[in-house]
Amino acid sequence: MQKLRGMVFLAGIILLSLASCKSGAPVQNTAYVEPYLRDSIPYSLANHEEVSERLLIFLPPALDTVQFEKTELYQDIFNAGYDILCIYQPPATGAFFYSRKAMEFKGQQIQNAQNLISHLRKEKKIAGAEHSILMGIEQGGYMIPSLMANNHIDTAIYITASPFSMYMSLQRIAEGRMEWNKARQNFVKDKFGIDSLRVFKQKVEDVENLSSELYSLGSYTNMYWLSYHANYMMEEYRLSPGHHYWIFYDDYPLYKSSDFDYLKLLDKTKANSSAAYKVLSGYQSFSEENWEQLEEVILPYFKEQS
Repeated sequence: MQKLRGMVFLAGIILLSLASCKSGAPVQNTAYVEPYLRDSIPYSLANHEEVSERLLIFLPPALDTVQFEKTELYQDIFNAGYDILCIYQPPATGAFFYSRKAMEFKGQQIQNAQNLISHLRKEKKIAGAEHSILMGIEQGGYMIPSLMANNHIDTAIYITASPFSMYMSLQRIAEGRMEWNKARQNFVKDKFGIDSLRVFKQKVEDVENLSSELYSLGSYTNMYWLSYHANYMMEEYRLSPGHHYWIFYDDYPLYKSSDFDYLKLLDKTKANSSAAYKVLSGYQSFSEENWEQLEEVILPYFKEQS
């Protein structure tokens, strides 16, 4: 009898293992060689056996590093019936450093994403999608409105973005319009290697005052910062249809509550759209705990359609 119980227990473990393997999202990491750029656009794609009519497109941040594919949220979204496309920017390394740095600006990054989406649809690797969600963190959020109209996106999720630019938020810190508190000091030191408010203020000013190809602030050119700053997404956002879901962290170093208030006023002027908002606490550069928070507030949007 004990031997039989042992065999039953072992069989149960095997079945659980097989079920776990079966439910794992089949993530493919690859790149699309763009003929015009003569360069590659890296991406990951998880497809179901048949290409799903439900699609999530994910746009990552620039300052934080995330591994969305390794989160439970990613797996849960896939299990809800969605194919998942994560679009990355070509890394500026080795022989490609200068050519790729020259392409690091808002218009080109949006064009890269659009070219990849169009290519994958043409190759039938993703569907036109009966229900599509576009989700972006930080820089990715600023790209969303430009991509919505051309790609049949009916829902957008913005995480740690704002109606204004990242550069404006950095200006506010440098000019004292946002408190130089411990969290912002740590953020500036971690992201830009600067531990002095005086030095940080000078570097922020240099972005506008010095040549656009210089690296006044961190590893991005002045042109990069100004391309997102000079082209606020507000007008594109105001005209974009669909549902827009904004998720903020009230202790995220670039968060300002007045931006949230402005956004709610802006949404009242939008036609053929709706919006929702969530303010969380406990920002930790997208730690495991942050992803658990996001899963709780984001997953319902996917399960409602499953």
